[in-house]
Amino acid sequence: MEFGIFSNGFRPHVSAAHSYDEDIAEIVLADRLGFRDAYISEHHGEPPYIGTVDTIPLPELMMCKAAALTKSIRMGSAVKLIHLHHPVDVAIQAAVANHLVGAGRFIFGFGSGFAAPMMSEGRGLSFEDRHARLAESLEAVLKCWSTEEPFDWNGRFWRGSGIVALPKPPDVANMPMATATSSDSMIRLAAERGYILLSAFLESAAIVRARGETYTAHAIAAGRDRPRNKLTVARLVYMADSREEAIEDLREAVAYEVSIQAKRGFLTMLKNQMNLEVPNDERAIDYLTDANVYMLGTPEEVTRKLEAFYEETGGFGTLLITTGKDWATREKRHRSMRLFMEQVAPRLRHLQPHAAVAA
Repeated sequence: MEFGIFSNGFRPHVSAAHSYDEDIAEIVLADRLGFRDAYISEHHGEPPYIGTVDTIPLPELMMCKAAALTKSIRMGSAVKLIHLHHPVDVAIQAAVANHLVGAGRFIFGFGSGFAAPMMSEGRGLSFEDRHARLAESLEAVLKCWSTEEPFDWNGRFWRGSGIVALPKPPDVANMPMATATSSDSMIRLAAERGYILLSAFLESAAIVRARGETYTAHAIAAGRDRPRNKLTVARLVYMADSREEAIEDLREAVAYEVSIQAKRGFLTMLKNQMNLEVPNDERAIDYLTDANVYMLGTPEEVTRKLEAFYEETGGFGTLLITTGKDWATREKRHRSMRLFMEQVAPRLRHLQPHAAVAA
């Protein structure tokens, strides 16, 4: 098993610069500790975030700064909302980031993101067409990268004539590609092409397992070897000297995040997906920990929880622990990351996902 961080930025508003500095400090620490990957959320402004949360709508810019401060950690968006942007601009921005971050360290992560109509409608686009628009965007981006001569694009959603997309990525054939999706057609495409399949930290073991089995079946049918190694799963993980201390360290920050996310339908989503009723107050962390949405406690406790989760999902190749939160203090957050790599990761690294497919 490999390990990474999911920089899911959600820090109370001070300034965007302050929040980005905290995010980058975690990426730098992750690089020093030996995490292989850092995926950075693309979060756009929404009404509940006004004056409450600092967001990062352009993770590629953060990657470029972080690349100058790190040595080997790979970085990608989780995910670039390519259905919101003209594919020529997506292709150029990704290619520049690839050159600046470095070949072999840049991951092109794409997807449709949180199912919020305002992100499409705020750009004059249809929310209902986002999946079809994303599929067309992906093919147009790939053509931008692979075509040397000017070309025209006359698609259903995007148009362009005499397109020249420069620079080209340094090594398109070997660029890691990743997507987060619940679309059957995109899961199949990702499996057939060997793209990494990302799962978010709020998805249950049952959802991760079902999606992984679908991906694996399509990948095996396409002749791909060990496809479950391409499954990358995120979890909310935090360690302290006791479970009680860990819960208290997170209580205030989780209550704040839940109060904001509740306005976006977060509590309804938990109810629908996990049959979990969570109060919109300081008790939220207790309910979320009891349900193992948050995996908290000592390294021994967290290891046991992650081993059980791994078995329930059928196995995956990479585990991301969530960062980008104002839990406790910077010192405690960084200590939790160190504890993970020093005491938890060595006990999980031997795990190899099986390639079994559900009947």
